[in-house]
Amino acid sequence: IFRYLCRAPCTALLIIKQLSCTLLATMKTVSAALFFALVGTAAAAESCPDELPGKVELNGAGLAFHYGILENDQALCGKLVSDTEAWVGFAAQPEGIRQMIGANSVIALPSEDTVQQYTLTAKSAAGIVPTESQTLTDTTVTQVDGTTVATFKQPLSDNGLTLTSNNVYLMAKGTSNNLGYHAGRGFVSLDFETNVISSSTGSTEAPMTTGATESGTTPATEAPPTPTPPPSSASLQKIGSVMLGGSLLLIAVLTI
Repeated sequence: IFRYLCRAPCTALLIIKQLSCTLLATMKTVSAALFFALVGTAAAAESCPDELPGKVELNGAGLAFHYGILENDQALCGKLVSDTEAWVGFAAQPEGIRQMIGANSVIALPSEDTVQQYTLTAKSAAGIVPTESQTLTDTTVTQVDGTTVATFKQPLSDNGLTLTSNNVYLMAKGTSNNLGYHAGRGFVSLDFETNVISSSTGSTEAPMTTGATESGTTPATEAPPTPTPPPSSASLQKIGSVMLGGSLLLIAVLTI
């Protein structure tokens, strides 16, 4: 092989050039595959829409909780609305436990511009302890024209408690923007099965169904295009094997 390469340097250079081009093209393919895989992962998370399908209120307290379930993200979208400027809170207990102590709560503090998770260990300010794992996203707290609005997105499986329609839920509001004794509180029930945010666009309307027209015929519907699946791990491994094999071959040629 050495004598052949010496007699035909152009051939050897051509082989090296072809190998280099092959490796470069493969690296570009891998980069593109990884890029689209990362983009797909990032795009999977949905934000909570402004309008939520469910609503419960505390009678006479001036406090409402709007909510909806993001099926794809398995998350609860929540919005607390108070008719006064004050801190507001939402909490969950396992089924059958109707008490404040031990609840996993979400408290919005306008004075600190925060919406965070807390564990309620006692009926005092000292017993409201920030949760070590803060998993909320899409958090906001605003006050306009004497009202308070706080929003959040919370995983349905969170800090050892799974949120379902069977849980006991609590709502509360304070007398000021600083955390203290509540001016109103109470227990509420939520319906996760009915109040689902049905689409990736954040629509809260029920999905449209194709039915019979006035003439009794059913209009034809065009099947949606099948999305291109992201590259599988097996495909990426094959591409990696091609790169490794090409690299070894190039090294062998250069060291002959």
